[in-house]
Amino acid sequence: MNNPRWRLCLILLCTTQFVALLDFSITMIPLPQIQDNLGFTPGALQWVINAYGVAIAGFLLLGGRAADMFGRRRMFLIGLAIFTVGSLLGGFSQSPMMLIATRALQGFGAALFSPSAFSLLLAVFPEQKQRNRALGAWTAVAASGFVAGLILGGIITDLIGWRWVLWINVPVGLLVITLAGALPHGKPEAKTIARQLDIGGALLVVAGAATLVYAFANSEHVGLSSPVTFGLIGLALGLLALFIWVESKVETPLMPLSIFWRRMTGGANLVSLLANTALGPTFVVIALYMQEILGFTATQTGLGLLPMATAFTLASAWGGPALIARMDTKPVILGGLTLFIGGLALLGASLTSDASWSTSILPGTLLAGIGYGIAFPAWTVAGIEGIDAVDHGVAGGMLTTTQEVGSAIGLAVGVAVSIAVLANGGSAAQGFSYAVLVSASLVVVGLACAALILPGKTAVVEIAR
Repeated sequence: MNNPRWRLCLILLCTTQFVALLDFSITMIPLPQIQDNLGFTPGALQWVINAYGVAIAGFLLLGGRAADMFGRRRMFLIGLAIFTVGSLLGGFSQSPMMLIATRALQGFGAALFSPSAFSLLLAVFPEQKQRNRALGAWTAVAASGFVAGLILGGIITDLIGWRWVLWINVPVGLLVITLAGALPHGKPEAKTIARQLDIGGALLVVAGAATLVYAFANSEHVGLSSPVTFGLIGLALGLLALFIWVESKVETPLMPLSIFWRRMTGGANLVSLLANTALGPTFVVIALYMQEILGFTATQTGLGLLPMATAFTLASAWGGPALIARMDTKPVILGGLTLFIGGLALLGASLTSDASWSTSILPGTLLAGIGYGIAFPAWTVAGIEGIDAVDHGVAGGMLTTTQEVGSAIGLAVGVAVSIAVLANGGSAAQGFSYAVLVSASLVVVGLACAALILPGKTAVVEIAR
């Protein structure tokens, strides 16, 4: 890594991944200010987060295929340009619909540049020792992006307004685009040039996930038990089933079913989906609780979420990998999810109208962060275990997709539960409490799936030190 050009490439690529993760968390903190300024309803507010996540989930695998077919640097620049334009336009939003549309545009751009950036990183550092160091930097920077988003989201909102949490991406994007000439071209692979992009599959994922999220978001108007809600859920499941059928027919599927139907891979993706119905939504619920119930400022809210984010980051960087090196992935997943559920249950039971941060937030979020952080690297390893190296990118993309879809669904369910509690005469604090407890119940299902589906005594995959 002594080569100045290599160092510049590493900085540029890690910066984009930092921004991609930062943009998921940075908009969690100013949600109350965005709601007041643009007139979001409680049910629609979740789309500020979910439009970004659903777009990434639907187009990430497509972005990886496009990078192989059309060139990695080209797709990296196209994706980053789209992301930057979305950030600029989003800051000028004058209505909920405009902000939601620009957040989706940001997500689409991130889905294009993120897999390209990863592939370019591997191309810049082909030697194993240097590659491991580069991947370590990539992982650390990505994790710090999520944490930084919580802090910056609060500080920026309090100092200069929520619009700047979007505009902050513009100078960063322009700088990286200007310096991107240092990156290798990443020319198209000869074997992929003649292949077709599975655009239909990507659109079905987006349509299915968006319809499922809308089913719960719309329940604030028609109720959770309404035939309309159940009809939309049925439509969403039908679209996702159609996606699976399409993947079985196309020549170059986004999600090769031969990989997904493996017991270990499919089980790990199911666990990822269900566990992530709780992580992101819990951050959002707690951010709203601290501002609406405890009266925190945006900056105080970001700092109040820092212990959970730090616990998750440290546990996933050191705790989980250390356990995986000593035992099978399955018990690590089961143990981590058990701690995660315990933390969520404690947190949900503590969210009352007269509680304090130290009693209602800190204990449960610390335990939940540690538990999720331990389980996360274990199911990531399980998701690629036994798969040929050539398919590791696809398997990793599938895990990211299930993670984003799970988070979007979980947030939609949590908001719907909270609104239903309010509609039935409950307090806002009770609504937040029930939302977290429902999230915990979904993770319980994930724990059961891990226990029943994941095989035991698997080979330990070496984690880059």
